[in-house]
Amino acid sequence: MKSGDQKNTKKASVDRTTFRKKIMAHRMQVFGGVAAVVIAVVVIIIVCRVSFLNQVYTGYEVISTVPRQYVETSTIVSFGNGFLTYSADGIHCTDAKGNDVWSFPYEMQTPMVEVNGNYAAVADYNGRSIYVFNATGEIGTIQTAGPVREIEISATGVVLSVEDGGDVTPVHLYYYDGREIASYRTTMSKSGYPLALGISDNGKLVGVSYLYLDNGVLTSKVAFYNFGEVGQNETDNLVSGYDYQGALVPVVEFLSDSTAFAVANDRIVFFRGGERPTGVADILLHEEVQSVFYGEEKVGLVYLNSAGDTKYKMEIYDASGRLETTLYFDIEYEDIFFYGDMIVIYNASSAMIFADNGNLKYQGDFEEAVLLMIPAGSGQRYILVMKDEIQTIILR
Repeated sequence: MKSGDQKNTKKASVDRTTFRKKIMAHRMQVFGGVAAVVIAVVVIIIVCRVSFLNQVYTGYEVISTVPRQYVETSTIVSFGNGFLTYSADGIHCTDAKGNDVWSFPYEMQTPMVEVNGNYAAVADYNGRSIYVFNATGEIGTIQTAGPVREIEISATGVVLSVEDGGDVTPVHLYYYDGREIASYRTTMSKSGYPLALGISDNGKLVGVSYLYLDNGVLTSKVAFYNFGEVGQNETDNLVSGYDYQGALVPVVEFLSDSTAFAVANDRIVFFRGGERPTGVADILLHEEVQSVFYGEEKVGLVYLNSAGDTKYKMEIYDASGRLETTLYFDIEYEDIFFYGDMIVIYNASSAMIFADNGNLKYQGDFEEAVLLMIPAGSGQRYILVMKDEIQTIILR
């Protein structure tokens, strides 16, 4: 019996080992199959990416046209998937197909309009009302304590208002329905004059550039305020600040809830942190910046090209301050924007489109004068807003 038991036990042991080998072989086979699929997908993505970057369009086709009523003295700006038209008499929203979405009448001397994604804020310079809109129309009215001098709006509809308070400059943060979130007051002697401001997408962080004299020397401070729990324990909600002697900082903006940047006459600075933003890159600039644009976690700077055959030079930085691309162009531009992996430059009569690696993808003239060029859901499709019509085009 013992001998038989041992024999049976040995046989069972051999079977178990064989079974394990088969399991391992099966797992390796499955792993190899999955790995092959993953590698194939990665190769396809790389091939498509390379093909996209190298593809060049030589013209465009108009695939639809709808009429549009032009209003003299009006201004248009992109808004969501359409655009806003505003003047001293009111504001009007139109979708990409030319349909009237909503209108809102008002009377203003100098209307200021700020757009962030699907939210927009409108106020009269020195007025005391801020109107807030989304894709459906007006969603709230804010009555301010003092005359409004500047406004910003976050991607969630939080409104930042700089108001005139005489010897002090009040800064207020509001929900779109008019409820005040927080406020603080600045003075020339304490902080300086607020020159530029930005607000994070979630409305929690506010960045402000102040201009002041430090022992007779022009100096700028970029200060960050946190209106969440962390900032409640700090004086005036101030959580971090940086001084730049001899600099003028006219641009402070957020790329996301936790990344921001500031552009001065002599540098571009990047900040990171969702609670207490800290500087992560400080790049000195040796040329005068003509324009700043941003989006998709990137920042673009445009300079006059003093040492080349083209009129303009452009530098593209990522959110950490790394210089990604330098490219050159000649056309006089009215607007520049990021669109996915592309950079779109246009004016009333022509456009240039670059891939983010610097390859030129399109350059050509419009058939009619264009007031606004809007992305339309793919890298090939765009909406062209003209005085009397709206065209949807596809690059060919």
